Amino acid sequence: MALDLLFHGAAGCVTGSCAELGGPGFRVLVDCGMFQGSKTLKALNYEPFPFDPGKIDAVLLTHAHIDHSGLLPKLMKAGFSGPIYATAGTRDLCRIMLADAGGIQESEVRHLNRRNQRRGREMVEPIYTEADARRVMDQFVKVKLGETVQVLPGLEAVWWEAGHILGGASVE
Repeated sequence: MALDLLFHGAAGCVTGSCAELGGPGFRVLVDCGMFQGSKTLKALNYEPFPFDPGKIDAVLLTHAHIDHSGLLPKLMKAGFSGPIYATAGTRDLCRIMLADAGGIQESEVRHLNRRNQRRGREMVEPIYTEADARRVMDQFVKVKLGETVQVLPGLEAVWWEAGHILGGASVE
């Protein structure tokens, strides 16, 4: 079976991990992370995804660090409705970290919009809100380390202990 692998982040920089794996009749993402660092990198978070989120069948999440999971609520808002496979530790940390990231974005945008209003500039929206982050958690599907998971018909994956962060795993 011919597969294609496209890197939409963490290529040329170390943040924004997002790889798209595709084959006959399927498209999955491995991670969907936020770009962090310089203003130029952070600006990438506001750009549309370079793929159609509604055509992604599933996300295979390696761990909860924001540069690997931070754009999952944006992906959901843009039309992704499939499962997000992750270990229990990753899911539990994402529940806290994504909600916190959404709250921080809302707070930063409120402050920015006050300045923008005084300066006659356009108002901006957060990439996603705390409520969006809480809603995306409904899409998480818990996987156990070392167990084969049928992600889609004909596509199996196994999560292996990575030791990087609580719940962190490599996906085979």
